[in-house]
Amino acid sequence: MTDSTPSSAAPLAQLRARVEAPTAVAADWLAYGNALLAQAGRDTQRLCDALNALVRAWRLDASSDPALLPTIAQTAFIVRDWSLVESATALLLARDPADANALVWRAAAAQQRDDFIESERLLLEAARVAPNNPVVLHKLALCIKEQARFAEAEALLRRVLELSPQSPHALFDLAELEIRAGRFAQGWPHYEARLTFDDGIDNAQQALAAISPHWRGESLAGKTLVVYGEQGHGDCLWAVRFLPHVAQRAREQGGRVIFGHEGPLRALFERMLPADVALETRLDTHPDFHCGLMSLPLHLGIHDAAGWAQPYLSADPVRIDAWRQYVVAAATNGQCRVGLVWNGNPAHIRDVRRSVPIEQLGPLLEVGGVTWFALSPRRAVTVEQWRAHGMNIVDPTGHFTAGFDDVAALLMNLDLVVTIDSGPAHLAGALGVPTCLMIDRVSAWFWGSETQSTPWYGSIELYRQPTVGAWAPVIGQVRARIETLAATRGD
Repeated sequence: MTDSTPSSAAPLAQLRARVEAPTAVAADWLAYGNALLAQAGRDTQRLCDALNALVRAWRLDASSDPALLPTIAQTAFIVRDWSLVESATALLLARDPADANALVWRAAAAQQRDDFIESERLLLEAARVAPNNPVVLHKLALCIKEQARFAEAEALLRRVLELSPQSPHALFDLAELEIRAGRFAQGWPHYEARLTFDDGIDNAQQALAAISPHWRGESLAGKTLVVYGEQGHGDCLWAVRFLPHVAQRAREQGGRVIFGHEGPLRALFERMLPADVALETRLDTHPDFHCGLMSLPLHLGIHDAAGWAQPYLSADPVRIDAWRQYVVAAATNGQCRVGLVWNGNPAHIRDVRRSVPIEQLGPLLEVGGVTWFALSPRRAVTVEQWRAHGMNIVDPTGHFTAGFDDVAALLMNLDLVVTIDSGPAHLAGALGVPTCLMIDRVSAWFWGSETQSTPWYGSIELYRQPTVGAWAPVIGQVRARIETLAATRGD
């Protein structure tokens, strides 16, 4: 006689076969879901598959395992299935109103729909039932930060670090607040905490760390330093301005710098590199040190943003000429030529807040005397819908065969760029293209707080939400700016 009881230790194929059988019971789905969860790591699809199996187990027998409902809530939180988080935590809190984990997960769901009053209430309750819990206080700090109450958020993060001094995420979040406020001497060292994130090590950093120590500003006399690109495209575009300066330091000390980078920004970066800085796409050189781009401000002692506003990238002249012909052919004769970016990478954790809903863009696209160029890729359906409503907009993205190099060349042929906080915003600023940057209430630390300009890019004007989610005032101000531009061009 064989034991038919499912076991999470059984091979995954065996567990899958059991749940595919018509006689599958809750215990089968529970074992299968737990096995998937154990193997998922950071694989979102595997996590979703595990979640579906666990939900199936719950529906078949809610009492099959006391840990089942908390596991469902936590996994739903990880994969951002907010409706499931809401329903699971409602059940958990009905059982135990003092369940701190459920309060935190539910607060995240409330925050996702911009209900900060409810999110903060839930987190304060979690802090009451679990006093001095650094995780709860950290979540509360981030909730308060998203309401632009930066001083309160900073005070809470400092309390978190008193309770948990080795928390790299709390230190990193504190760094972003310090940098936002222009306190670079404090912020840059704390920003190095990102290098210890278990979930933040990219392949380049991992490979370089295996063969060389991290550079912490030591002399480069007789040494080779590899600087690698890190984080998102916007971060790389912002930080690459510092590369010639660290190369100069190495040159003066008798060392050399190599830039390790591969990706859609490569051609743009190659044009701005000093002659003695090679760009490598593989680990061809065994360096003495390695360093991420975002660490350069620390090691260069950048304690003041003044003096960094001038353009530092250039577009390919041949592509500029080619795109000039495209723009002339596409634009209505004599009209302003304005680029538009209204959304970013949907996988970005802040994309919902930083992107402008398409239904709110009408007042911009209705301005007369303007030909719009849609710069958001893979949005042809939206563009066609706008065109069907008589809006003068063209979609050049199908011609972006060289990625950001084509985008840069097109930008150089436009009168203005209107964009959200994304890679094209940094690209336009680095090129010196006049830009209206529409940013959400909090936005990224690059853009500071309560200002209409940024010391990092002289050609960018900031249009900031007055309250969370309020795009209408931003759209109205940008519309006025474009109407003035169109009137001036028509004169």
